Amino acid sequence: MNNYDVIIVGAGPCGIYASYELVKLNPDLKVLLLDKGNDIYSRHCPILEGKLKTCPSTNNGLNSCFPACSMTHGFGGCGAYSDGKFNITSEFGGWMDEYLDKDTILNLIDYVDKINLAHGAPKDITDPNTKEVLDIERRGLAVGLKLLRSRVRHLGTEVNLKLLQSIYEELKNKITMKFRTEISDIKVNDNKIEAVIDNKGNEYHANHVILNVGRPGSNWLSHMLSKHGVAVSSNRVDIGVRVETNDVIMQEINEYLYEGKFIYKTSVGTTCRTFCSNPHGHVVVENNDGVIVANGHAFSDQKEGSTNTNFAILVSHNFTEPFKNANEYALDVASLANKLSNGSVIVQRYGDIVKGRRSTYKRINDGFVTPTLKEAVPGDLALVLPYKTMQSIIEMLEALDHVTPGIASGHTLLYGVEAKFYSDRISCNNNFETAIKGLFVGGDGAGITRGLAQAGANGVYIARHIVNELKRK
Repeated sequence: MNNYDVIIVGAGPCGIYASYELVKLNPDLKVLLLDKGNDIYSRHCPILEGKLKTCPSTNNGLNSCFPACSMTHGFGGCGAYSDGKFNITSEFGGWMDEYLDKDTILNLIDYVDKINLAHGAPKDITDPNTKEVLDIERRGLAVGLKLLRSRVRHLGTEVNLKLLQSIYEELKNKITMKFRTEISDIKVNDNKIEAVIDNKGNEYHANHVILNVGRPGSNWLSHMLSKHGVAVSSNRVDIGVRVETNDVIMQEINEYLYEGKFIYKTSVGTTCRTFCSNPHGHVVVENNDGVIVANGHAFSDQKEGSTNTNFAILVSHNFTEPFKNANEYALDVASLANKLSNGSVIVQRYGDIVKGRRSTYKRINDGFVTPTLKEAVPGDLALVLPYKTMQSIIEMLEALDHVTPGIASGHTLLYGVEAKFYSDRISCNNNFETAIKGLFVGGDGAGITRGLAQAGANGVYIARHIVNELKRK
């Protein structure tokens, strides 16, 4: 009864586009898509809907949103409520270039982009080769900032959700989808995958299984696969802040790039990057196993937006032996901010950081930037972020001020902590198959991709390999 040709665990971008490609190439395949969260229509965040001011999952660290946080789980994965920026480039967005050549990756990303266009993605796309962009790049290089180039198709949160609904409608009669189903283990026989097992003991059998559990499932994935003898290696973790300023400060980058991705080498030996810029956006919170971190999103329709732009500054932390718990380290840092803010995130004016003092409600209210995350608590990020992390953020903001004058204003707001939890890198071959025959890993949760575009491309590639393998049998 529970026998399938292919089972996919995780309904994020990797799982969705793998499902899409499998049944497109072979409509007769029996495909099962499993996810811990809800379907696309049942995902609801009480904070985004204005029903609550504080995430209910901060109650004693327990996740009280059933069956899981809708910001991070369910059909669409973490990307469902994101700003929906689809970066068409092989220059960043993951580490697939360690497995495939860059032309193959770019072709896969273009293919996923065409699927999105067929399901309602906007046709507008940024051009990274204009005179204005070259001028921004020149000013950045002058102060040590490297601009990463990409064509960007901005979906916007509301268009992104509609696109996912459209894909969901196309898939629902072609594959079996089972939500509110948490997978606890896999069943292996003679070093071949045989089944996945949910937390109620139900077994789902297939000779081909794809595990793409996203960043929230990365710890589970590494622990579970280590138990079954699959090698894992420690990956980095990124810790930083969500920056918020007035749209007018970011006007040039917003107009010509939409998202300016910069990399900066600091005096303390770290590497910083800007990430996930949201013109006319809102700062939001995201739940990671009961730990609340900052994030941001923006709507495609500016009428739904704010007069602020937000983006992340993230500092890469690479650990050496004997420490192997990078994600846990970042969670501990973020949870300290939760404790100091009584279950929320901290917001601080940049001017107060420079003066070495905490922000207060009065200082925030007297500033020129009105915070879009009303539940954030004014405080002191220096009590939370390690010295190197804080120094790196300060240095990058000062460098960015040469590209976008005013970003290092005393009124600029910093929300902390923002963190990107990369999983341990799961050992696999160039087809993303592990040492267990028939067991594949993909997406952000496996430490292979970082973002919507490469995650979707990863799923398509795995699906094509599986279909070709089945043809040969």
